[in-house]
Amino acid sequence: MGKTLRRYLLLEVVKSFLSGLAVFTFVVVIARILDLIDLILSRGVPIGQVGRLFAYTLPGFFEITMPMAFLLAIVVAFGRLSNDGELIALRAAGISLYQMIRPVVLFAVFVSVSTFFLAAYLRPWSNQAVEQTLYEIAKVRATAALSPKVFNSDFGGMIMYVTDVDPQTGVLDGVMLADERNSYRRTISFATTGRLIADENARSVHLLLVDGTSMTFQAQQESYDVTKFRSLEVSLDYKRVLSPLHPLSAGTREMALPQLLAAKARREAEGRPALEERIELQSKFALSASAFLLVFLGVPLGMQRSRAVRAHGFSVTLGVILVYYLMTSAALTLARRGFGVPELDLWMPNLVLALAGAWMMSRAARERLQYPPVLAQLYRRIKKRTEVE
Repeated sequence: MGKTLRRYLLLEVVKSFLSGLAVFTFVVVIARILDLIDLILSRGVPIGQVGRLFAYTLPGFFEITMPMAFLLAIVVAFGRLSNDGELIALRAAGISLYQMIRPVVLFAVFVSVSTFFLAAYLRPWSNQAVEQTLYEIAKVRATAALSPKVFNSDFGGMIMYVTDVDPQTGVLDGVMLADERNSYRRTISFATTGRLIADENARSVHLLLVDGTSMTFQAQQESYDVTKFRSLEVSLDYKRVLSPLHPLSAGTREMALPQLLAAKARREAEGRPALEERIELQSKFALSASAFLLVFLGVPLGMQRSRAVRAHGFSVTLGVILVYYLMTSAALTLARRGFGVPELDLWMPNLVLALAGAWMMSRAARERLQYPPVLAQLYRRIKKRTEVE
């Protein structure tokens, strides 16, 4: 197969990949965009900082949407070639299906490596950048989130009321704080004044209350405890105040690959099971490998003739991704509950993809391709629902 033909096939896939990446990413981030607009309108956060915050969140979304867009690109590209009769012409010229997919396989390697880089390095870095940006916003804008003479309930389980806010000094007058984060122990504090304090070392924001009284209510207790204080410091969840974009699920998912390997080795050296570290490590590799395996599933699926190539591509992509997501969720559940070995459990969905892709590619190469019964039924249901909508 000549260089011109390889370039032509690769260009078909790349064009569909870029458009699919834009569509899927937009669908995933649309809710986050609304939250960012709220930051500008309600919190008075500068557009520049909001733009940085949005840019830092994109790697986490690309990690998910890149394999989806790649599968869509393959199905659409080969669907168009099939509908236009170009596949028949290529085969008549003596070019086999395996020769046709060589440039696509090279692009699959690029997508797979990029997905792994996003999961192993860029997403953890971007999460740290998001936290730093939120902290910078909080130092300046946390006080602006408080509306005088209004019950502010944006502090994650805490309700705050202030009589007045001095815009110059940031001093809060007449503060009432109801802490309901613990359902068994609730505290209401009244203070003459208060101030929001930023801790540079811990990258946290605290509320310092001065000259006040606290009343603590215990569960199943009719009375309450009263405590007077000269000063009281309460930690505020500024990440909830400013944006739900922050990755609140800290832990192994927020570790870069070197940190993850170090944490795994440290736990094993201490004789403790490094289950979460092993699961996260294998998840990174398995997800990136799935992007490569999608070639051998997407090409046969795309060769199915359809009047609407793009609608067919979206239907097939959603169906495959749904099945893969369900298998991955089941594998994660089994691994966390201790059934089998995590390294084997998390690679089972990829094994299913590999077997299905090998079977369908062999039939497509012999021009005897038909949908597997399960995929055919799922495709018909998705297509019918798409036509109704």
